[in-house]
Amino acid sequence: MENNIKILLVDDRKENLVTLKAILEAPGLEILTATSGNEALGLMLEHELAVVLLDVHMPDMDGFEVAELMRRKEKTKYIPIIFVTAISKDKQYIFKGYETGAVDYLFKPLDPVVLKSKINIFLELCRNKQELEESKRQIEAKNKRLKEISIRDGLTGLYNHLHFKEILLREFELAKRNETDISCFMIDLDYFKDVNDTFGHTFGDFVLESFAALGNRVIRKTDVFARYGGEEFVLLLPHTGLDGARVLAEKFRQKAEAYLYQQDGHSRRVTISIGISSYFFHHPQKPADLISFADKALYRAKAEGRNQVRVYLEEELLKTGTLNKQPPEMLFSLRERLKKILENTKKNILASFETLIQHPGNNISENGNINRDGNNNSEVSINRENNRRIQETLELMGERLGLSRNLVQTFKRAAMLHDLFKTFLGDKTALKPGPLDRQEQMDIEDYPFMLEELTRTFDIFAQERVILRYHHENYDGSGYPDGLKGAEVPIGARLFALVDAFVAMTSNRYYRPVLKPEEVVDELVKQAGNQFDPMLVNHLLDIIKEKQLLPVPKARLREAQKKIWSE
Repeated sequence: MENNIKILLVDDRKENLVTLKAILEAPGLEILTATSGNEALGLMLEHELAVVLLDVHMPDMDGFEVAELMRRKEKTKYIPIIFVTAISKDKQYIFKGYETGAVDYLFKPLDPVVLKSKINIFLELCRNKQELEESKRQIEAKNKRLKEISIRDGLTGLYNHLHFKEILLREFELAKRNETDISCFMIDLDYFKDVNDTFGHTFGDFVLESFAALGNRVIRKTDVFARYGGEEFVLLLPHTGLDGARVLAEKFRQKAEAYLYQQDGHSRRVTISIGISSYFFHHPQKPADLISFADKALYRAKAEGRNQVRVYLEEELLKTGTLNKQPPEMLFSLRERLKKILENTKKNILASFETLIQHPGNNISENGNINRDGNNNSEVSINRENNRRIQETLELMGERLGLSRNLVQTFKRAAMLHDLFKTFLGDKTALKPGPLDRQEQMDIEDYPFMLEELTRTFDIFAQERVILRYHHENYDGSGYPDGLKGAEVPIGARLFALVDAFVAMTSNRYYRPVLKPEEVVDELVKQAGNQFDPMLVNHLLDIIKEKQLLPVPKARLREAQKKIWSE
């Protein structure tokens, strides 16, 4: 039914829908039905419709309201609407319908002949539109093919040198900004000139093409494989550290060593040499350095006999104990144990710092022990309660979004660090009842940098550091420190900014009372698309509704979500 033309019938009475469907049913026509405005709007977003037959009077949302919302959304604003009503032909009433975007009116009781005739007009228009769109798709497919040709190597089908440099620049900047690791392989086919000289260039091309296919079976979907030139290949591994890169490189080398190239009576095994570089271990200053370091390691692998894997500055790394040469299975076991140790270390650091904050009179001795002196004050108690609510809301949002447990824990730790550090630094502006002066505003804008700098003391909080740096960025790009926009803002920073603001609005402050529940909802809607990610606001409103986090009528929350939907 994918090629069928689709129309939507909307009426709160099911018997009316049955009658209309029986009149209009025809081959090649798919008829969708909805009994409410909300259901109809949802179907419009899911399907491409030729026309909507819309009843005016419905209890949830009348036809005029549905039409107004349709005209605000890019996907639905141009769908033709035919209003159906039992009301007499009042000119003012009809004008209101046309004002909201109707193309025609039908009055009950419906004449089947008139109904089918009017619908057929739009079906014919839709068929013409489909033909035009098919022509457009063919042109786009050809353009896509041309683009693929421009970025692919003609022989192997891998990315070419030029496009790989573009990808490298993007991935390098992402790794730098988000403080994630990235590794690079330079790969050379050993004694390839001998293959060409012995068997000819046709067999040599076959080897290169087959090797590319072999590599695609070994690497992961997130890796970037390219032909660098001649018999040299390059592989980029985002979010992969040196240990993981070594394991994959050795697997690749073994697969290549065992592979037999056979064509037209010729057969040959061709080994490979691999050089590795890593962002965290080698600290390249620019993308080209990552390639240069891997190339130097490759040169060494070839100089030492080929058919082996070498890491840039391997000897120096081994001397300092930073390069682990354990077998893969032992690496895996050790990595899992280290993860648990890391998690416990993070918990202990947070607990120790929290103890320090809770006791303002504490001081730290030279050996790192906390000497307790002082009592909890009311500000610390309030902050603890607010942080508890932030943690709970982040947990609910994580479940709602289907995020991994580890990722949600990272978000929660970032929230904990945020509150602990701000309490430690002393946020005097939070207690000021009036507007902030320029110096105070500058102090606030310095907080992301200060929080980022404090977490550098504990390098294990690298992921949390990203959230702390960017949690003042706004969805519309008007935030700070870097003016990131939309999806450029890390999801953890977007989520924490929303949840932190929600808890702040629903908590008493020294300088203002708690906002009324309706005011909180209004503010969330107002800032959706501006300060906050509208998708996340919608999910938060769902949670407020389901978990009854605020005493707001469900109808009021539905209206709020409808408003976000229509923006």
